[in-house]
Amino acid sequence: MLRLPIKSLLRLRTVCRFWRDVIDSPYFRKLHTLNDNNLPDDTVYIQISFDHDDDIKPNKVLVNLQLQHNHKDLMSYEYANIYWELVPTIVGSVKGLICINPRNITIPIAICNPFLGQVKNLPLTSFGPSCKIGQRSVAIGFDEDYKVVQVLTCLKHRCLHAQLYSRTADSWRELAVECSITYRTEFYMVSPIKSSCKNGHFAHWCMGGHGFTSRILSFDMKNEVFRIITLPTVLGECSIFAEDEHSFRYFSFGCQTGVRFVEICESRCEGSKFSWNRMMIDASVPFAAPDQWRAGFVFFELQSCKWGSFVYDYRAREFVCRHYLPSSNSRFIECKGSFVSV
Repeated sequence: MLRLPIKSLLRLRTVCRFWRDVIDSPYFRKLHTLNDNNLPDDTVYIQISFDHDDDIKPNKVLVNLQLQHNHKDLMSYEYANIYWELVPTIVGSVKGLICINPRNITIPIAICNPFLGQVKNLPLTSFGPSCKIGQRSVAIGFDEDYKVVQVLTCLKHRCLHAQLYSRTADSWRELAVECSITYRTEFYMVSPIKSSCKNGHFAHWCMGGHGFTSRILSFDMKNEVFRIITLPTVLGECSIFAEDEHSFRYFSFGCQTGVRFVEICESRCEGSKFSWNRMMIDASVPFAAPDQWRAGFVFFELQSCKWGSFVYDYRAREFVCRHYLPSSNSRFIECKGSFVSV
């Protein structure tokens, strides 16, 4: 049973009471999580959508999670939101867990396991009256158990605050991060970087603003330390992708004579020197659904929804297509099932 994907195990637990008790036991679920089977059957794509209707439920947002291949509803939950224009950000999945950040710091961050149908709101944090928090960005990781990191920008003191949530304490604690906020030449915004690393050992953020990126902020989940990578040149509007904890690619999307193209560059490290190496320009990105929804896709949503979502195969290291998003408030993510509860 430890060799089977979670989707099969959730069906098998209905065969008999003994199998159900085995599969539901904490000991079996811990072994299955540590076993970390790399099974393609355990990977699915989940569509997450955010809907609101002020006439029916004012100031409420309904979050729906459903499987992409058969549109089966996995779970849904509501949260209060008085600023609908702040579309939540999605990070993960890591060990089958997805983190939903409503971005409004008065609304809790949510952790969910779609396969188990579990969702948990994390406790809110408070800051002194001297702080003025402008933005919250989060990441989820795993080291024996899941961890959540939130990075907050303080506009008054022009610095970053960082906090770590652990389930054992069910609370946040402060992390040391030495970084001041500056304008024009440096950064004032922090946004999560998508990654092919599903083990959750590292998390990365872009640091920039007004359409540029000047640094990368990395966090080691095991040692609980931050690292700041200063980019050799300030990047314009682009998407950065983490291939592992040390190497990155960035994609610059453009249009020329009606053809959508992607410029691809990858990072190169020689000692402490960080540089970008231009790889190619891919001008053959069709606007269609993937022929086969295989494991290894990541979706880059652009500001203009008519461009759709660019689908990148990080195993083949190529763009396969552009996929239509049902709405500007929908997201697709790759998710591998797990028994990690929230």
